[in-house]
Amino acid sequence: MGVAIVGAAVDTAGVARRARPIVGAAVGLGAVAIGLGGLTGGAGGGRAESNRPQTTGANVLMGAHLFVQFACSACHGMQGRGGVSPYVPRLKQIGKALTVAQLTSIIKHGLGESANPKRPYMPVWGPVISTSQVADLVAYIRAGLPPVRDATPVPVPRAQGAAVAGSALYVRYGCINCHGPNALGGVPNPQSPDKTIPPLSGQDFRKQFNTDAKITEVIRSGSVIGKAPIASMPHWGGIIPRRDLKALVAYLKTLK
Repeated sequence: MGVAIVGAAVDTAGVARRARPIVGAAVGLGAVAIGLGGLTGGAGGGRAESNRPQTTGANVLMGAHLFVQFACSACHGMQGRGGVSPYVPRLKQIGKALTVAQLTSIIKHGLGESANPKRPYMPVWGPVISTSQVADLVAYIRAGLPPVRDATPVPVPRAQGAAVAGSALYVRYGCINCHGPNALGGVPNPQSPDKTIPPLSGQDFRKQFNTDAKITEVIRSGSVIGKAPIASMPHWGGIIPRRDLKALVAYLKTLK
């Protein structure tokens, strides 16, 4: 399942030097100059100056949407404000302190390694995310992660059954980025034994994960904790609450 910049403790001086890259699905950062143009979030008239639409570079705007799409916001909080896990840094505080090269390296190669599923790590995004997407994410972070109109996670219908909620959460947590629509898999993972990220549906999956508990556990604790350039399932135990885990399982069980 996908993840956002998840990190063990981030040290702004030697973040790339000490990192033991890990992989998975979830967040991005990259290099690019910030031009002008476009609208960011906030309504206009009558509100305080800070809430009015602002103009920023097109790559910053795209970065804001990618920050949500790749579930960076699920771990780092909206606009990188933190508050999700004590082990995931607030990007608003450290984003500008890291260089473009450092941010790019963290996104592509991951950061931190932990056997404790309650301590999320920054997954390796290299096999999944494009160079331009990394650049846009880095531009957004270095611009201070401003609010951008419509760059918000998909709403989760909580009163329409667990499976319906789970289908939205599958997108909200970025699972779709690695496991594909309807969890059909097929996303390239060239250095892995089977060359792709596995599906979360189909007979092989159902045979291996034949109980709710087994599916829940692989989401919470991950699978292969690999190193770049291999993408592997990160652990979500410190991020996804129990009710969302149940909803994700309910959704996966509706798939072929």
